[in-house]
Amino acid sequence: MSAPVLSLAPIVARIEAAALYRSVGGAADMRRAAQSGAMGSPLAFVMPGAEATRPSGMVGGTQHSSVTARFIVVTLAEDIRHDAGLRAVSQLEEVRAGLLSALAGWGPDYADGPVSHLSGQLVTGPLPGGLLGWQDEFSLRFRRRLTTGG
Repeated sequence: MSAPVLSLAPIVARIEAAALYRSVGGAADMRRAAQSGAMGSPLAFVMPGAEATRPSGMVGGTQHSSVTARFIVVTLAEDIRHDAGLRAVSQLEEVRAGLLSALAGWGPDYADGPVSHLSGQLVTGPLPGGLLGWQDEFSLRFRRRLTTGG
C-alpha cells in the first residue's frame, strides 16, 4: 500500500487498544493538558518526527518514493511529588514494556513492514505536575505515490 504522508491515526489506535494509558493523544493534546492541568497518568502523546525520502522514479506522471518516517511516543507517569518516586519509575517501566510489546512486529496497513524501535530517553525538561516522562522514537517505512501537475 501507499500513503502520501505518515498517518498517526492507526498508531494511536493501536496504542489505545493496548489499554496501557489513561489517555492517548497528540502534540496539541499534550499542550492543552499541560496548560489546563488536566493530567492524571499514565498518558501517551504520539507525534511525528523526521522523514527521509528516497525517490524511485516517475511512471506516467506519478512520482514513486520510499519513505522512512519516524514518530515519537512520550509517556508521562504519575506525579512524583506525591509518592516516593520509585513507584513512578516502576509505572513508567511497566507502561513502556507494554508499549514496546504493542508495537513489536506490527505495522499500519500502509507500511512496508513492522514498526522499529530506534531509541528512548528520559524527558529532562520541566513537566507539568511533577510528572516523570520518557520519550521513545520509532520508525516505519512506506511507499509514497504522488501525481505531478494539477
